[in-house]
Amino acid sequence: MPKKKSSTVARAAYARAYGPGHGPGHGIPKSLLADIKTVKTRLSGLERPKAVLSDIGSLKSRLASLEKAHVSINKELKNVSEALKRQESTISQLGKKPAKKEKRKPSEYNLFLKDKMSAGMSMIDAVKAWKEKEGGTSSTYSHSPMPIPPPESQRPRPPTK
Repeated sequence: MPKKKSSTVARAAYARAYGPGHGPGHGIPKSLLADIKTVKTRLSGLERPKAVLSDIGSLKSRLASLEKAHVSINKELKNVSEALKRQESTISQLGKKPAKKEKRKPSEYNLFLKDKMSAGMSMIDAVKAWKEKEGGTSSTYSHSPMPIPPPESQRPRPPTK
């Protein structure tokens, strides 16, 4: 059955008879309908937090594991950067020529021997010259000990007649 179209005159008469809040809105003022609508939307938002709370719990645990991973990665990165610094210093040292060791200064004795030998003297004669120069008292440089006679058992026997 088709609905009757109510005319504006009929609606106005109805409103006069029952007041402005009655009629097609079930007699509830529009401001209260708006309040009910906002409460319903808030209520639907309040029903969601149960699921959101479980999501937050899992997110917190994931965040904690990510923070642990971050700390370990930072430690590893620090170790790698220290190793790279050591390698860089090693590489830079390999590129440099090593510093020459300072030669020891030759002793006066060695200089004397070298001078005499370059003048054509034999080493034995140069050593003898050094001993004469020093007066024969230097025991530091006298490397030729006095000859020790062999024991009697090893001495050659004089020929018998």
